[in-house]
Amino acid sequence: MPIFIAQKDAPGGLHWEQTVKGIIFFWWALVQNIVPVFSGSFADKYSHKKTMIISVFIIAVGYFVLATQRSFYPFLFGTIILGLGSGIFKPALQGSVARTIDKTKSKTGWAVYFMLLNLAVFFGPPLSKFLKEISWETVFIGSAVIILLNLIILFFLKEDNNKIEKKDILSNPVFKNIFVNLLKPRVGLFVIIMSGFTIIYMQFYETLPNFIYDWADTSGLVSSLHLPKFMLMNTGRGIMISYEWLYNLNAGLVFIGVVIVSWWFSKVYRIYALMLGTLLAALGLFLSGATYYGSFTVAGIILYTFGEMLTNPKFAEQMSSLAGKSEKALYMSYLNISLAIGLGGGSLLGGWLYKYYAEKATLAVNYLNTHYGLKHISSTDSFNKLCELTKLSSQDLTIMLWKEYQPWLVWLPFLFVGIIACVSLYFYSKKFKD
Repeated sequence: MPIFIAQKDAPGGLHWEQTVKGIIFFWWALVQNIVPVFSGSFADKYSHKKTMIISVFIIAVGYFVLATQRSFYPFLFGTIILGLGSGIFKPALQGSVARTIDKTKSKTGWAVYFMLLNLAVFFGPPLSKFLKEISWETVFIGSAVIILLNLIILFFLKEDNNKIEKKDILSNPVFKNIFVNLLKPRVGLFVIIMSGFTIIYMQFYETLPNFIYDWADTSGLVSSLHLPKFMLMNTGRGIMISYEWLYNLNAGLVFIGVVIVSWWFSKVYRIYALMLGTLLAALGLFLSGATYYGSFTVAGIILYTFGEMLTNPKFAEQMSSLAGKSEKALYMSYLNISLAIGLGGGSLLGGWLYKYYAEKATLAVNYLNTHYGLKHISSTDSFNKLCELTKLSSQDLTIMLWKEYQPWLVWLPFLFVGIIACVSLYFYSKKFKD
């Protein structure tokens, strides 16, 4: 999505501005993560299975809209539909999982959930790359077809019909439950603090792909590792590892290592584990963009991934531990408030920062304006125009712009966000330690 929406030199993409991408991601994040705050409680009250079935159809409609629209408002509408469906689906799924994980299994239960989630994520990028070679529209249609396959799985899902729990839930007004529990300091403060991690999380998946496409030079790794052709992409700067496969490193490591990491840290106080995970994620994100050398990008992705492996299961485990048996989906939906703040705010901030301080096409426009007095140059054409004027290769011009504008500085604010979140978690632990 970040490449399709805003990468200026991506064939067949929309070539919109990074700030426009930020707006689209903002509304998607807001809808997808505010809806679960309400839908989670309804899933607890009525049916996890029926809630997921309804959401699957809504998600499919969203993908079909995205496949057919190339104007801003219809595309945004499709994104909102997708966010609505996903927002209904997620807490129902997590609530169903939470009911099957008792306290004795919680240390590794959520790790298994994230392991299986990332098994699916591992197949996403190469499948996306294959479908993208047909057309971008095929990527979205393929996504719609795949989400509809969940109906087959849901057919075999058995509901947990606990009459005592049902009576418990029905005796409390849904909306009152949502806000009463959220206003508890132990819950509300945790949700706000963890939005620091989700801001970092958003940049890894929304801004870093554009940064890799613009700046990362993985040609040396291609030569030294003798990678197969299906993992590569042709660029103006040479043959690089495709960004899809760089992200598969993240998914693959999570699939292999998340259960081991969670078991290893099972005896560590959850908040301390969250502090370490958030710090590793922030440092990994910073390292991914600290230089244009591809080896640093790969090292940063690996470091970030260990932070994510530690943080995501502990995040879910901590929230689940605060909930009563009959309110699992409701409390799991509170995770999405952190995501709404972090993903929504992070998308606007990341889009704005990247456009003005790190996007190669925009920096090329600035260079043409400052050094050649050329104005009103389209950002889509700016880099090629600068190549013509400077007589430099794409690779040499990229390095020149890097040295001139230091785009790596765009990651510093997010490193500070991670440090602030760690410090806040420390004080939270002192106040609420079990």
